[in-house]
Amino acid sequence: MKPSSGWEPRGCGGPNPSVRSESGIRAPVRAGGSRLLLLCWVLFIASATGQNCTFNLQGPNGTVESPGFPYGYPNYANCTWIITAEEQNRIQLVFHAFALEEDFDVLSVFDGVPEQGNLRTRLTGFQLPAPIVSTGVVLSLWLVSDYAVSAQGFHANYEEWH
Repeated sequence: MKPSSGWEPRGCGGPNPSVRSESGIRAPVRAGGSRLLLLCWVLFIASATGQNCTFNLQGPNGTVESPGFPYGYPNYANCTWIITAEEQNRIQLVFHAFALEEDFDVLSVFDGVPEQGNLRTRLTGFQLPAPIVSTGVVLSLWLVSDYAVSAQGFHANYEEWH
């Protein structure tokens, strides 16, 4: 008997169709033909793309957290935070918790909009970063995680500096 992936159509010698979670648990799927194929495709795309998010933050102060903090950020995360202060002000960012899978999951900090020429630093690992102060009215963060192993994430407060 050849090994089965669990995706063979019902009635063709394979087991009943099932969906396997990231933890390896299988759940039976009760759908026919094209509906089953569509369901499987949607689940595959959702698990492969992770979480994309963009946050535009304004105001004299606020909080920035990775998705899922403190329970862990998702694999394949791709999230951007753009913090904008009032004219003539700067932004101070103070981390209160920081835990990213070292070398594989990275929080990039930009002094301005998130583009290569504005890259200030790249943060990874489990050491609490020092406070960061922007030189202008915009400070941006970009979190990217890989396909496996996540950590708690990060939590920071920002405030405008006059």
